[in-house]
Amino acid sequence: MTDKLTFPLVIHANPTKSEQFLSLFLIAFIFIPFSYGIFTSQGFYCLSLPFGFFGMMTFNHFTDYKFTTLKIIQKNKFICFSEHEVEIWEDEEYVSYNWNDLENIKINIIAFKGKWKDEDGKYHGIENYISFAFQDVTHKHLFYIDTPKEFNLLWDYFEKIILPKLYVSKRIKDESIIIPLLDYTELQKFKTKYNINRYTDFIHFN
Repeated sequence: MTDKLTFPLVIHANPTKSEQFLSLFLIAFIFIPFSYGIFTSQGFYCLSLPFGFFGMMTFNHFTDYKFTTLKIIQKNKFICFSEHEVEIWEDEEYVSYNWNDLENIKINIIAFKGKWKDEDGKYHGIENYISFAFQDVTHKHLFYIDTPKEFNLLWDYFEKIILPKLYVSKRIKDESIIIPLLDYTELQKFKTKYNINRYTDFIHFN
């Protein structure tokens, strides 16, 4: 295992009112005529689809692509996970948070880029996040995972190194009276036996 695992932060830009209006207009322009053309078997209305996507490309161009993954995935801001702390980096400066100083920790390691989500298409890898409270202030950071290798490495790192230590400190949230009597390995076997999702239910702390 490496000492620190580093991932780019994901920051969604806040649209202006005019950008919100244009994006809603484009969505309506694409799907309303297209749906009408499908239901009425009038192919002319289906032309809204290619014209609408051209409009979306134009919209992205004039907004400097700030709503696309090209800009959402940060190039100079990162999150680093280690055994003892979480670090948030921007350029050459960072803020560190010791795991033992955090409350209401929630970690969702959801997907890497291109991972299938059943029949709903693929993930973009930007859906992962961690949230926690530090000195009564809640922080939430989304981060990007590019490859299956990075995804599995981070997952194993949490499961084998970080989470057992937090479990020993009895900071796990929403466990029953019986479960806290189990050690970490026994807890995972217990959740497997009773069909409790061990990759979501065991990562909530207070």
